[in-house]
Amino acid sequence: MIHPNESTADQHFLYYLDKKMLLEEDRIFRIGRDSSCEIVLDERTVSRIHAEIRREGDKIRIVDMGSTNGIQINYRVMKDHVLQDEDRITIGPFILVYRVLDQDRSVPVRSEENLLSETLVMESKIATILQSITEQEVRNQLFELKHIINQTKEKLSRLAHIDRLTLLYNRRYFDDVLSREVERARRYKQPLCLLMLDIDLFKKVNDVHGHPKGDQVLTEIASIISDNIRMIDIAARYGGEEMVVILPETDLDSALTAAEKLRSAIEKESTLRTGLDITMSIGAAAFIPSENAVQDLIARADAALYRAKEKGRNRVAYSGESEDPSVPLPG
Repeated sequence: MIHPNESTADQHFLYYLDKKMLLEEDRIFRIGRDSSCEIVLDERTVSRIHAEIRREGDKIRIVDMGSTNGIQINYRVMKDHVLQDEDRITIGPFILVYRVLDQDRSVPVRSEENLLSETLVMESKIATILQSITEQEVRNQLFELKHIINQTKEKLSRLAHIDRLTLLYNRRYFDDVLSREVERARRYKQPLCLLMLDIDLFKKVNDVHGHPKGDQVLTEIASIISDNIRMIDIAARYGGEEMVVILPETDLDSALTAAEKLRSAIEKESTLRTGLDITMSIGAAAFIPSENAVQDLIARADAALYRAKEKGRNRVAYSGESEDPSVPLPG
């Protein structure tokens, strides 16, 4: 099975300031304020040789070269990281964006590229102005402006990742985050679980009560899910009435506890919120380091969800669960 980021047709780009650089094979791209670097970020908070981006076959790795102020990937401090599509790299006041595109789409959708270019150019201009200004009050105002730009850009980025009906993350964002979390779990030997949730008999809701009522049910169920997960968990709409929850740093026992909490909350609160008795079936799966792809984890969670449906709905099932009903859940 070929991972989405392992196609030989993939092209790897780094966007920074108003520039776009193709990351070619068998090359090292140095980032820093030194003029000898392939990617020059001329600002005092950037080290002379701050970081390196290395093309290792179909993987792109960024490594901190002992910089003074470090690097952040998606606002987490990292020393060494395999980049995933749309990762945000923060170095000093600069944000760089990594993109993976196939040959049929060698540039992003024009509106996306414009947003990247315009916001990164604004950051570049502010950084240039700061170089020539010594008055502290003016510098503080410019730093505040840069902060506002970054906040606005982050809000726009989040809006692009949100499902408009449920206000959960959308499928594209889920795919990206799950890839990153699997990589992190593999690298740091941390547990990771995935829940796949499906509203029971949802077609009947639409058929009997109409699609506007179905939309209300989806919105309220999504709200219940959001209210009953941790801040580090990621809930997304997978498609139709299916939703998913990524549980970082969570073993199977804890994931099943979380799943049962969600199932119970939906059963108890749905009547009050929607006027209908809504239940949900949930499949759980734990990340296995020997797996080759994210799709293995999704497939096992989906199979567990199917088992929950088969066994009567409104229950939690898990990957590897015994067919013998006398065998209890883990823990």
